[in-house]
Amino acid sequence: MKKIIDKPLYFAVFLALAGLARGQQSFSIQIIADNDFAVFGGTSNSVNDLIYQNDVSWPDQLNNLSTITFSLQPGDTTFYLLGMGGGGDENISGTVNGVDITTIDISMSSDLSSYLSGYSDGPVADGTYDASLSDVQTAFPDLTWTTNLVVTYGGVAAQSPTGRGFDFPSSTAHLFEFGATDVGVTPTAPEPSTCLLLASAGVMLAVGRFRKSPPPCT
Repeated sequence: MKKIIDKPLYFAVFLALAGLARGQQSFSIQIIADNDFAVFGGTSNSVNDLIYQNDVSWPDQLNNLSTITFSLQPGDTTFYLLGMGGGGDENISGTVNGVDITTIDISMSSDLSSYLSGYSDGPVADGTYDASLSDVQTAFPDLTWTTNLVVTYGGVAAQSPTGRGFDFPSSTAHLFEFGATDVGVTPTAPEPSTCLLLASAGVMLAVGRFRKSPPPCT
């Protein structure tokens, strides 16, 4: 006798797997930095994900971001902008989800450039240095934080969407921390693990394989 799987069962499995990508809110980033930057997601106690790695010099940073949208991973509630200086006047400015970063509650970390492998003025000044997520995570427990940030209106900040930004010391790297809700991004709750969903789907399919069609009428 031919074994069949009910169509509703297939649909249930599809819904379970589709739940992995459900509920994330997209947002835009318009950041410009002298000289380089990266964007991370996490919580107030951890840096969990690399959202965006800048790889262009400062004059092209805004144009490079103009058609890109992003989303926080489920469970992430906090943004971290990593501003990296390559010598001279250092600053970072712009918007996240259309909100000027100088208008929200934001904290700046101590310098973490010594934790970043291969960090040097040349690649950073070119906007081509790639900051490693693992290096930032290693540095995180040792960082100290301040809310006494210096706002600047000149230099690269004048090219940003807001015309102002945050100063930091020459040739250093700093994380700028702020909450997702401060820029109107609603965090999503952590989702069940992929393995759990796949296991559940497997059980459902296994049960379905043993559902036999009724015997033919005689």
